[in-house]
Amino acid sequence: MGMKTKLFPFVLISSLLIIACEGPQGPDGAAGPQGANGATGATGSTGATGSAGATGATGTTGAKGDKGDSGAQGTNGTNGEKGDKGDPGTANVIYSGWFTPNAGDWQKVSEINYTYTIPEGKITQDIVDRGVVLAYSRQNANSVSFLLPFTLTTASSISNYNVGMSMDKVVINFLELLEPSGKPANNLQFRYVIIPGGVQTRANLDYTDFDAVARAFGIPE
Repeated sequence: MGMKTKLFPFVLISSLLIIACEGPQGPDGAAGPQGANGATGATGSTGATGSAGATGATGTTGAKGDKGDSGAQGTNGTNGEKGDKGDPGTANVIYSGWFTPNAGDWQKVSEINYTYTIPEGKITQDIVDRGVVLAYSRQNANSVSFLLPFTLTTASSISNYNVGMSMDKVVINFLELLEPSGKPANNLQFRYVIIPGGVQTRANLDYTDFDAVARAFGIPE
């Protein structure tokens, strides 16, 4: 036990010497390399969907507004371009109404040939040279019209009616082909249409149909 008392001052002195001999603190060392990233954590579960909001009430229809004032009248448009020249009209077409020759109006040429002449001052030499004369015959207003020349046949006769024109006149000709003493019928109606050479004809027009001809050339009934 006396020995332990003697060692204590020595240990204390040794400790002081060690502390007294320790040098100043050196600088921090370089940072070490960065460690590897840790594993990504698991994704969390999706949260519950919130409840839908209530539908808003439908708004009321607004009141009808007052009628607006009328707009100003627009200005007149400009005149269109002049159109192309049309086909020749029917103003120069010459036509008659329906007529029935009297028995005494037929001029006898021979026992089987008679002519009926209608004065027509509008027929010029140019129309005679270049125009066309059409004539139609019927028994009455409700019967069918026939384009001349046409042949009328009965039990005892075969009669032919034809038409021609000359200056200032239209001529209807009658010729009996069977009965030696045959004469023109006294109950036939006639009508003529004269188309001058300058009036354009219609290639697809049925000239045997008087109603179609009348419509095509503006001829009144």
